Amino acid sequence: MIGEKQTRVSTMGDGDGVTSSYEYISSTLNYTELVCDPEESSSNPIASWYFQGTVYVMYSIIFVVAMFGNGIICYIVISSPRMRSVTNYFIMNLAIGDILITIFCVPFTSVSYLQQYWSFGGFLCPVVNYSQAVSVFVSAYTMVAISVDRYTAIIWPLRPRLSKKIAAIIIIIVWVIAAVTGVPIPVFSKLGQPTEWHQMCDRYICHEDWSEVGLEYEKLYTLALMVLQYIIPLSVLLFTYASIAIVICCHRIPGEAENSRDQRIAKSKRKVSATLKLFHISLFTEACVICVELVKLIKCVR
Repeated sequence: MIGEKQTRVSTMGDGDGVTSSYEYISSTLNYTELVCDPEESSSNPIASWYFQGTVYVMYSIIFVVAMFGNGIICYIVISSPRMRSVTNYFIMNLAIGDILITIFCVPFTSVSYLQQYWSFGGFLCPVVNYSQAVSVFVSAYTMVAISVDRYTAIIWPLRPRLSKKIAAIIIIIVWVIAAVTGVPIPVFSKLGQPTEWHQMCDRYICHEDWSEVGLEYEKLYTLALMVLQYIIPLSVLLFTYASIAIVICCHRIPGEAENSRDQRIAKSKRKVSATLKLFHISLFTEACVICVELVKLIKCVR
C-alpha cells in the first residue's frame, strides 16, 4: 500500500516537535523584536524558501501518489467482479486506511511543521489525532488478516477458505476495535500554549493533555497502544510469513513429477513471492513506527 503511516506519537497531537522548535526560537529571539511567524524569521532554519518549497513539494508528491495509487486499488476491486476476492477485500480495506492517513496526516503535518504551531482550530485538533490513530490501527490489523488468510491457504490448502461474508465481518470488527481503542485520544487532545512565546503571540499547539487524570494513565495507554498496534501485529506477521516461506522454499510435494503439477507449483510460488513482498513492506512499516512509539514511551517514563 502506498501511504504515509503515522501513529499517535507522530501526529501533531504530540506537540514535542513544535515545542522543541519554539524553545530554539525563544532562546534566540529578543522579545522586543518578537517574531510570531517563525517561517518569516531569518534566524529560524525553516524560514528558507528553499527548505519550505522542498517540504511542500515532497508532501504534495506523497499526497498525490497515495491518493491515486490507493484510489486505483479501490476502483479496481469495486468495478471488476473477478477482483472481488477475500484477499482483495482486505487489500482494499488497507487502501482505505491509507487514504484516511493521507487525508488527515499529510496536509496538517506539512503546514504545522513549517508554521510550528497549530492553525486549524480547536475542532480539528481531536478529529485529526483520532483519525490518524484509527487509520494506523486499521492498517496494522488488516495486514494481519491478509497474512492469516495467506497462511491458511498455503499451510492448510484443503481447509475451506474464508467466505466474503466472514471477510466483511472481520473488516467491520477491525474498524470497531480501532474506533474504540482510539477514544482516549480525542478526549484528551486539546490546544495548549506550552511556552511564553505561544502566550505572547497567541499561538497554540495541538497535543494530548493527561494532567487532569494523571500522567501515569498516559504511560499505561501508550504502552497498551504499543502492544496492540505493533507488538501483536508484528509477531503475527513474523510467524505467518516465516511459516509460509519455510513451506514454499524448503518442502517438496511428494509424488510423481508432472508438468501440469509443476506449473501449478510454480504459479503458486509466484503468488507467494508477491505475498512475501507485501510482508517486507508491512515489516518495514511496523519497524519504523515502533521506533517512534518507543521514543514516546521513554519520554513518558521519564
